[in-house]
Amino acid sequence: MYLPSPTYSFTVPSLHDETQLDCRLYLPSASLQPETTTSIRGALVAHPYAPLGGCYDDPVVSFIGGELLKNGYIVGTFNFRGAGGSEGRTSWTAKPELADYVSLYGFMLCYLHSLRSQIASQRGHRKIPDEGTPSHDQGSNAQSTPGPANIHLILGGYSYGSLIASHLPSFDVVAGLFNNIISDTPPHEILQIAEKVSALCDVHGSTREPQSTTSTGNLEDQAMEETLDISRTTISYLLVSPLLPPLNLFLTLFSTMSLDLRAHPPAPRRQIPCTQPARQLCAHPSLALWGDQDAFTSASRLNKWADELSQVPGSRFQSVEIEGAGHFWREDGAESQARDALKNWMRLIP
Repeated sequence: MYLPSPTYSFTVPSLHDETQLDCRLYLPSASLQPETTTSIRGALVAHPYAPLGGCYDDPVVSFIGGELLKNGYIVGTFNFRGAGGSEGRTSWTAKPELADYVSLYGFMLCYLHSLRSQIASQRGHRKIPDEGTPSHDQGSNAQSTPGPANIHLILGGYSYGSLIASHLPSFDVVAGLFNNIISDTPPHEILQIAEKVSALCDVHGSTREPQSTTSTGNLEDQAMEETLDISRTTISYLLVSPLLPPLNLFLTLFSTMSLDLRAHPPAPRRQIPCTQPARQLCAHPSLALWGDQDAFTSASRLNKWADELSQVPGSRFQSVEIEGAGHFWREDGAESQARDALKNWMRLIP
């Protein structure tokens, strides 16, 4: 399965400078039923380097995203600045692109949280029985409401997209950017777009017809304080054809990655240091997937890197090397083997 036509197409502003980014959202065919939904799963898949033609229409992004979609994940893709129809141009340091990714990361958290709120609301109205929670009323008609659904988000990317995904700030930092937000800021606008898009989803059945919406639609513009409920929320990382030194250093101009954000005036810009990639990849369920014929990073270098991460005490990092596969996954059998490896890994995610 490849990614079909998107369920929704829209734009969001980058947290770096409000550059408008093209986004797509794909909803799996299985509906979210308030009575039975215990988990909501989402995934982001970022594309290769834009100056070399990378965009969200990339065939590898499509087959990776399609496999996630087939397995019940709500899949998000987007164009970095300078790719496809997104505004702006590719930077030399990758810091603006890091903020682009965090913008969609925040959107997905807000969107999945909004879906969870809808499900919880419907459960409350219907008083769905929960066998795991005893009722104070021991009568035969006693009913109680289940707890909130778990949310899991895969932070993925292919090639350059994997480079950006591996340098993301910690989950708590990203969630914090979308807590207690105020009007007229990019987080506020992203939250509104997420709520608008989630309102189009019928948690009882199918979604509405695929359509486009933009960040300049009829959205309310009012001061607000929203708290993003991060309870029962977990993340994991998916890196396809990851880039290692020296190539990744050239793409970031040898700079230390940090999240460079536009602040609400008159405050100065915010600079948030990013956690070392190894720490994030070891702390969360992570999969690195590459071919042993990758022309951009040698298999020996990738294996050495993977072995070091796997041997960290308590590491949750895993890797799969596909024999005969190159960086673009066009070799005979390469794609099917990558799909199998991804399916096997997804079965291990709680």
